Amino acid sequence: MSRIKQSAKGNGPLARILISLLGVAMLLLGVSRFALFFIGETTFADVNTRRVGGADNQYASDKRYEWSIDYTFTDADGVAHDGHTTRRGGDMGVKVESTVYYWPAAPFINGLEREVEPNLGQLVLVGIGILLIVLMNRKSGRAMSRHQPARPSVTQTQSATLDDYDDSVEELYHQPAPGTRFCAECGTPLTANTRFCPHCGSAVK
Repeated sequence: MSRIKQSAKGNGPLARILISLLGVAMLLLGVSRFALFFIGETTFADVNTRRVGGADNQYASDKRYEWSIDYTFTDADGVAHDGHTTRRGGDMGVKVESTVYYWPAAPFINGLEREVEPNLGQLVLVGIGILLIVLMNRKSGRAMSRHQPARPSVTQTQSATLDDYDDSVEELYHQPAPGTRFCAECGTPLTANTRFCPHCGSAVK
């Protein structure tokens, strides 16, 4: 999982979208296989098997070989559909059932009886799918929060408002009365009878 997160971080939003879609696909696959067993339609299929690859001695004698399984079935409307899966078997053959489950509205979603029976593999698919979706969405949410500007706190807002109020009062308090004269040199307010500026000493014109 750490490699997936590093890959998403290095490739940006596109990698996060692709990994999220992969998680959705795994989630749907696991759920659909599980639901097929309970509410899917059943029929019989024509099955063909073919052994592929060499022997793997790590398995028991009845599971040392990989077998490719192709099957064909006809839905309730008389339309033929194909399916494919793989299983491990012995050197002479593999056990395959002929019962197939499918969705009437979407017959391309189908599986042999063994694949759709509730099993640990379905739970693993659902768990991995949910984990990928959560990891990618949580990472995207953190990235968005880092780029959002910080909002000022209530204390900062109140302090700024009080400072503005103090400045306004001070400016209003020091505002000269109407008709007041000003020194031409330094701008100091002057009274009506002042002949010399009390600040710079310039003669009042």
